[in-house]
Amino acid sequence: MKNLSFPDFDVEKIEFSPEGNELKIFVEGACLDINGGSLLGKGILYFKDWENLSISRFDPNTEKWLDVNEAAIEPLKDLCEVKFVDSTIYLYGFGKQFGYWMEWKIQKTKMHAEFEV
Repeated sequence: MKNLSFPDFDVEKIEFSPEGNELKIFVEGACLDINGGSLLGKGILYFKDWENLSISRFDPNTEKWLDVNEAAIEPLKDLCEVKFVDSTIYLYGFGKQFGYWMEWKIQKTKMHAEFEV
């Protein structure tokens, strides 16, 4: 997953189950940044059994990050940045409904991805 990027590909949908500790992000495609790179077709990013997941959005009026209640999440429109720091993954993108800059922070999770080729 560390070698994936998502330029010019939107998130089709998100299936999020906080009580089941499962998150699926359906994407239109991806770039695999290995050996010169290659384009992948539609895919799904799977995250499960995390230790902690938090969602924040940046409010441009107050210029502050605000926590988002898991019951009232705004799905991502796209994945602009994906960062791996130690055992934490950060997913950044714009919200699909209101367009806020969003951060999904997932700590100590099991993850994998499946793509059409």
